[in-house]
Amino acid sequence: MSNEDLPNDFDIIILGTGLTTTISAAAFSRIGLKVLHLDRNDYYGGLFANFNLDAIEAWKQKNIDLSKVDSESHAVGKDKDLCSDGVTCVNLPQETAQAFNLSSSFHVRERTAEEEEAAKKLQTPFKPFFSLPKPSDSDSASKEISEEKEAFQGSDTENDLTPNQPHLQNKSQEDSSQDPTSPEDQGNSRTQVVQKEKSIAEPVKDESEGKESEQPAEEASALVREGDKASNDRDMNHFSSEPKSKNDEEFGEKLSEEKKESSVLEDNIQGSVQEKKKEWTAGDIKDEWRKFCLDLSPRVLFCCGDIIELLIRSDVARYCEFRTVSRVLTLLKNKLEPVPCSRADVFGSKIVSLIEKRLMMKFLQFAADFENHPEEYEGHQNSTFLDFLKFKKLTPNLQHFVQHAIAMVDYSSGTEHGLQRTKKFLQSLGRYGNTAFLFPLYGTGELSQAFARMSAVFGGVYCLMETATHLLADADNKCCGIITSKGQRINCKYLVAESSYLPDTYTKRLSSGKVSRGIYITDSSISRSSDEDLTLLNFICEEDSSRSVTVLEMPPSACVCPRNLFVVYFTRVSNSDDPERDLQEVRERLFASPDGASSAEESRPNILWSMHFTLNDWSMVELTDQAVENVLVLSEGGDAEIDLDKCVPEAKRLFHQVCPDEEFLPTPPNPEDIIHVDDTESPVATGSNSEFESGQENSEEKKGGEIISSEATDQEKNREENQDMQETEGTSAEVMCDAEKPEEGEEKAVKMSKTLGQENES
Repeated sequence: MSNEDLPNDFDIIILGTGLTTTISAAAFSRIGLKVLHLDRNDYYGGLFANFNLDAIEAWKQKNIDLSKVDSESHAVGKDKDLCSDGVTCVNLPQETAQAFNLSSSFHVRERTAEEEEAAKKLQTPFKPFFSLPKPSDSDSASKEISEEKEAFQGSDTENDLTPNQPHLQNKSQEDSSQDPTSPEDQGNSRTQVVQKEKSIAEPVKDESEGKESEQPAEEASALVREGDKASNDRDMNHFSSEPKSKNDEEFGEKLSEEKKESSVLEDNIQGSVQEKKKEWTAGDIKDEWRKFCLDLSPRVLFCCGDIIELLIRSDVARYCEFRTVSRVLTLLKNKLEPVPCSRADVFGSKIVSLIEKRLMMKFLQFAADFENHPEEYEGHQNSTFLDFLKFKKLTPNLQHFVQHAIAMVDYSSGTEHGLQRTKKFLQSLGRYGNTAFLFPLYGTGELSQAFARMSAVFGGVYCLMETATHLLADADNKCCGIITSKGQRINCKYLVAESSYLPDTYTKRLSSGKVSRGIYITDSSISRSSDEDLTLLNFICEEDSSRSVTVLEMPPSACVCPRNLFVVYFTRVSNSDDPERDLQEVRERLFASPDGASSAEESRPNILWSMHFTLNDWSMVELTDQAVENVLVLSEGGDAEIDLDKCVPEAKRLFHQVCPDEEFLPTPPNPEDIIHVDDTESPVATGSNSEFESGQENSEEKKGGEIISSEATDQEKNREENQDMQETEGTSAEVMCDAEKPEEGEEKAVKMSKTLGQENES
């Protein structure tokens, strides 16, 4: 929305479009408040945003430039004219850098001249909006196509659209291999909230590619998908209580045979792929820039976490798509091993002995209900979680699994904290399959856009590349409005802002840590398997075991990268200003070395592109005594947590500060259940406004009383007249019956009584 279209009065103005602020905006709009949501950037999400490859490079350069500029407040200048008498203008800070110590580079060679020329021939012009030239003008047509193609490729990414993908996960790998300029573009989320279409455009076929090489892979992938579907149907029938017929059994046997054939074909294809591994160049990756969705703060969601419950209750989940974190790994004895979580995994694991299986199941059953058995951990409340595991006589293997892979706590965590994390993991396990975590397709940044869309549906107004330069305070030291960067004054009752939008004298940072983050594009998985697993790993460093590294690997099926590539995130609490060195140990352990000297590293993935940066932890902030009243602050994120459950309690607390008696993001009404009342039916609500209008209560009550009394009198008169009419008509009927024969009189009396009854009813 342009600046000229902005109204001058709102109930609440919100600065910043991070996840916590968008949740709050959706909650305020849901109860009918007028909300204006501004962001100084040209994308949604703040520190929870995601970008394509070109956009994240631009974000890096922008933060490098901002880190060189001192943060100074805006000068008041001509904006003083917008302040009335008795109103004080408070200068708000300019934009500051979000990240520090940024660096990015390609780890593959550039294209040769011959490869560049061949790549240009394979590229097809993309013309979805441009008018096609006339066939007769061949020379001018080719020139126009080349000019429009260069203009489109050189345009800024702020005009890209969020990918419109349906709720399909089985075809995500196939969809990710389409043309980078197709409508299912996976490369950008730097846009306003756009409603996702329910239909999907047909994939565009690239005629320049060889059909002989693509057709076997497509047939194989189709067979694999049919086999997966057959497996899912068979699993559903396994839990069905109805007896299977003979036809069902024959169909099941046929599907199992197709599954075996498809698995054999898939293994053969994977073997051939491993033998002939593609050599990527920097130009190949740049050509696929639109297909990347790279998160600044990658997170997973506990299946029973607060954010999942809120998504379901508020119906915001319909704006998102999710897939499960299908694999949790741990590094045990210098080897990556899957973590046995459920009962079936524990008893089916080969790395755990029979005695260890019984001990682990007994402990997990206790941890799932530890609050009702305080005698089990009495006397260990002040001890570490590791000491409590030793007290429970768990073996070193089981201690490693429980502490580092299930609870995911460090050595300094207490007993109760470790038991709470273990219980949360176990409660989430099995709700959406054999996993405890979910991940939003296209990245964590989609959640901010989903809640912003909910706010817009209920009347919220959004404006990017617009912020507040001044805060207006009245004589009572209460916030009464802002002055925007376009010079417009907008009045409000409350101002909600992220900490970076407020002066340093207004906010106090409670979390003082830093986070080192690394983003890597690789050519294979850190632990290869037949499926494209979304993997979570808690890596314990030998140099400093108190600061573990959270590893999150995204396959192409997560819709964050092209086919045959993977995106890997490293996150670690930092104690230095060199994030690349901070993550060096885990990088050397999981990835192949650049020179590839060791033959044992052939199975390890190669890094094709990487980015490292440092974030300040702004996950816990509060206002100081110098802040103006009616100003509320929210955190921006930047912490090293693996989930997003911190955002919901903070947004809920702020919502109840403003609206203590309202429900926080209730379930929206079903559009089919909404009853639209015409103007002729509106008198039903006569007199209801007396409860809200002040100064007219006595007169309204008096009028209402007179109206009610007059209506009651009229009803009594009508009732008496009807009774008199019935008595007179009944008497006349009896007289007529007496004057005639008894049989005829009875018949006429019955008819007369029926007629009178119908008239009375009418």
